[in-house]
Amino acid sequence: MSLTTSVLFDVFALNQGVGRLLDAALADGPLSPAEYALYSAIFELEAASPTTIAERLGMPLTTLVDRLREIEGRGHLRRLPNAADGRSYLVALTGEGQAAHRAANRAFEVAIAAVRDQLEHGEAASKAAIAELRGAVDGAYVALRRDSFGISPRRLHDRAG
Repeated sequence: MSLTTSVLFDVFALNQGVGRLLDAALADGPLSPAEYALYSAIFELEAASPTTIAERLGMPLTTLVDRLREIEGRGHLRRLPNAADGRSYLVALTGEGQAAHRAANRAFEVAIAAVRDQLEHGEAASKAAIAELRGAVDGAYVALRRDSFGISPRRLHDRAG
């Protein structure tokens, strides 16, 4: 029996599988998968504003700020003045934060290598498809928020139910 599902359902199920894989891979490390993703975004951006990091992760800014407070409390994050905007700040990993990220990264590299071995069309093709889908999801979110369809998001939800 073959079931037809929406692309959003398929992505949801994929997310569950990724979570299961990363939970197993990072189980003995210093960071959870969600923490590893956050530390990775900060590491890659070097010093970035919370808004930039939230956008990179597709995470609400308020949620990100809560997470930043947690890792700052561990001594893994430092705030820097933002020369471009004196009202805001940038964040960067401390030496301890970088060490935790490196330790978690060793386990992550094992997991990503195993995934790459399973990709039929290669990582670049998969990343392109994911980028297209993320753009579509972000665009749909904006459209719903702006009531572009002439129907309020609440009424769309009521119709779907």
